[in-house]
Amino acid sequence: MKPLLTCASFTPSFPPSTPPLHHNNSIKTNHILTFKTKYLKPSTNAPKFHTVAQQSLLCFNLYLQLHVDAGNMQEARDLFDRTPQRTLISWTILLSGYAKHGPVYETLMLFVNMLCYGLVCPDAFVYAVALRACAEVKDLSFGCGIHAHILKRGGGVFDGFVDNALLNMYARCGSLDDAVVVFERIGSPDLVGWSSMLSGYVKNGSEEGGLRIFLNMICCGVELDAFVFSLAIKGCANLEHLEFGKQIHCHMIKMGFGHCLFLGNSLMDFYAKCGNSEGMRQVFNGMCEKDLVSWNILIMGYVHNSLYLEALRVFRVLTEEVSDCDDFTITSSLKAITNLGNLDLGREVHGYIIRVGLESNHYVVGSLLDMYIESVNRETLNHRARVPLKLYNYFEGRKFDEYCIASMLKWCSLQSDLETGEMFHSLILKLDLNSDSYVMSSLIDMYSKCGISEAALRVFLKVRDPEIATWSALISGFCLNGWYAAALELFRKMQFDFIEANEFTFTSVLLACLALEDLQKGRELHCKILRSGFGSNVSVVNTLINLYSELWHHKPALNLCSLVSDSEISWKLLSKACMKAKDYEMVHELLGRIQQCYGFIDQYSACDILNSCASPVLLNVGTQAQAYMTKRGLISHPTIGNCLIDMYSGCGQIADADLAFNSMPEKNSLSWASIISARVNHGHPFEALYMFKDMQRKNNLMVPSTFKSALKACALTGMTDEAYRLFMSMDEVYGIEPSEEHCSCMVEALGRAGMFEDVQEFINGMPPVKLGALIWKSLLLPCRIHGNMKMAKYALDKLVELDSSDCSAHLMLKQVFLMLGKWDDASRVGVQNEITRTNSSWIEIRNKVYEFVSNQNTTNEVSDKLAEIKEKMEEIGYIFNRSEVLPMIEEEEYGGVGLHHTEMKAVAFGLIASPHGMPIRVVKSARMCGYCHYACKLMSTFIDREIVIKDPCNFHHFRDGKCSCRDVW
Repeated sequence: MKPLLTCASFTPSFPPSTPPLHHNNSIKTNHILTFKTKYLKPSTNAPKFHTVAQQSLLCFNLYLQLHVDAGNMQEARDLFDRTPQRTLISWTILLSGYAKHGPVYETLMLFVNMLCYGLVCPDAFVYAVALRACAEVKDLSFGCGIHAHILKRGGGVFDGFVDNALLNMYARCGSLDDAVVVFERIGSPDLVGWSSMLSGYVKNGSEEGGLRIFLNMICCGVELDAFVFSLAIKGCANLEHLEFGKQIHCHMIKMGFGHCLFLGNSLMDFYAKCGNSEGMRQVFNGMCEKDLVSWNILIMGYVHNSLYLEALRVFRVLTEEVSDCDDFTITSSLKAITNLGNLDLGREVHGYIIRVGLESNHYVVGSLLDMYIESVNRETLNHRARVPLKLYNYFEGRKFDEYCIASMLKWCSLQSDLETGEMFHSLILKLDLNSDSYVMSSLIDMYSKCGISEAALRVFLKVRDPEIATWSALISGFCLNGWYAAALELFRKMQFDFIEANEFTFTSVLLACLALEDLQKGRELHCKILRSGFGSNVSVVNTLINLYSELWHHKPALNLCSLVSDSEISWKLLSKACMKAKDYEMVHELLGRIQQCYGFIDQYSACDILNSCASPVLLNVGTQAQAYMTKRGLISHPTIGNCLIDMYSGCGQIADADLAFNSMPEKNSLSWASIISARVNHGHPFEALYMFKDMQRKNNLMVPSTFKSALKACALTGMTDEAYRLFMSMDEVYGIEPSEEHCSCMVEALGRAGMFEDVQEFINGMPPVKLGALIWKSLLLPCRIHGNMKMAKYALDKLVELDSSDCSAHLMLKQVFLMLGKWDDASRVGVQNEITRTNSSWIEIRNKVYEFVSNQNTTNEVSDKLAEIKEKMEEIGYIFNRSEVLPMIEEEEYGGVGLHHTEMKAVAFGLIASPHGMPIRVVKSARMCGYCHYACKLMSTFIDREIVIKDPCNFHHFRDGKCSCRDVW
């Protein structure tokens, strides 16, 4: 508690006494005149003052009470000051008058004068009035002093009035701990005491504590009133605790408060804030009596839940069938129109505003300006784009506040209208608004968005004691114009000035760190954000996620998701981060979370998710993703349709890729490129060329990837002339410069046809800049097919010149030696073990992916299945060809004999674990050897299933003893 309250202790803490207000209220003037005539007849022999002083004290207090009741506080104070004899009743009447009519601080000053007067002592009622005044002005220090004075006088002063007044004072001043101490001292608090505690918790942001008090009231048998129910409902609304609020609603009806207008409005507000628009409407429809507040809450509730058209329908019903609106109704409706961007509706409401005479209301005019400003499309300027300026000019003769000027500056920013912005800058100086933080931050923002950061900085430097909004506007403007280092330096200076940053400041400086790719500075800011209490702010967290994602640190970005609710996470940023890190498993987990929380994803996130499923072992995940996107209405977008084709192609489902292509309502050039590429990758080169010609006939825009697929198809079919014709037409006809990939396809086409002299001539004619590793690797495949050792060694030497550490080149040469049966030469080719130790194969069974590695001991069940397969193969004449075995770690371990490569283990496990007749889909990390390739062809003749194996080189569809690669891969 504070020390003893004395006159000396009070005086320094008060501001200078303000002149009493002059009230013009004359409600009871006739009663006062009657009282003067009957009781206070003036004497002709004495001044008026002495005449009054000689009347009875009862008459004086009655006269004082009449002035107070009429609200004539100046006359009441004059009468009080002229009276030498003042009793406790006199002080109480005047104190109560100031507490009721104001100014409230006069109550506290009069209370101090009363203590200094010394002839009367305050009673419980006077203390209660003074404490109520402290609560009104939230002067905790004064209230604590009064409490100390009460304690010094002893317990005789305490009664229900004082206890409840103390509770109310501490609660309204935010000192809940002191309020609890007072509350616990009361033996049996009444309804007022309970209500004060409940109100204090709810209004000070401790809604959970308030609801616990509400439950205690019910348990203690306190008879609840409408005010208590309204506070409990408000607490649930602030917490968005729908279920608990529904229980309170039921209890309210049970207690007989179901038809209370005040509570009905509170319930509507509760359901609106909890996102239950249907519940809000049911309460509204069930109300026996509705006032304008009810209609306003209904409209604002629809706006709050983004049901803008429904809000405008209610507004139309209200204006046409019920009554006129007030400024709150208009501003809510204009907010709905602003979000819809419907200028025609806005103009209708503008006409209504003029008809009902609200065009001079500052709130309405400000909302009207915001509506026009937000609805104007700055990309397609038309006559409506000038409406805000015309509207401002129309009202120019009237007094405009800083909000209207700030709105006009925002309009100038959107239009990049520097000339008009400078005009408003002059107006700001004329009206002396250069000390208003809101106006100055808008002015800085205008100059920044007009691209003049220097002018924004000059405005900032002229602001005396800039606040956080002004700092944030300048930092954001620097980032907008590419002054990222200057923005970070400005942020540092802001900290030196002890200005606490807000969410807008943090998001701006984080974006500056992202632009500068300064991860270290970003981490430092992250620590600062946590210390400042913004660690769970949605905007800040999403910006941090963006920072870590773009700078290749997706793990910290994922960890940040726990700080905000799923519905507020930027899923686009997270999916993009996981895709960059190739963490496809996490992308699929994100999809599950998005489905659970009904999160929003755009077309780009949908494409990331589909692209992450482009693998034979992820087909089930891909189909689930497609079903979800179809349900959300995203699948009809051409970009997503293209990704769907690529996904099914990557999963080995060429039929589903065709279906996705044929189902697209609109096909662009990338759609054709995707389906042509899918045809080539799955062993249908002739169909790919037919589709390419069909694409040419329909005059679709050609893209480089389409020519790459067409050239690849020509290589697979041996159509060298057609390949050369297409290659030449790229530059001559379509204006597309051939890239290294296109050149490598030509090398492969000529090489597969055995035209190695033409290959040499083609390579010699290529620009040196395009002679990369891809060209020579493309040449090694034809060398292996045709056994051309001379050209293979030549290609290897070129690869070593480019990168001597490229182990894949040595491995490909070793494969050439093995193909020719030169095992000794193959053994002399050095291949690092790092290549061979990474061989793995994967298969998906019932949404779970199983991995088989080269050094893994198989289970008895898999070994028995492999033995069974080998026995059947030998029965139909299988003979092991040693030249078909590629140099993998498995051959070293198992001597090159038996079905022990990882893909064969995966196939055997698939035959055991998957339903009969279901295709077996396997992904292998290394190129499939000829031994396993031949074994799979043979297996497909008796297992009655399709086997699909994807290796780094190709897709292999095994069915009826044949492979889609035509035994060349």
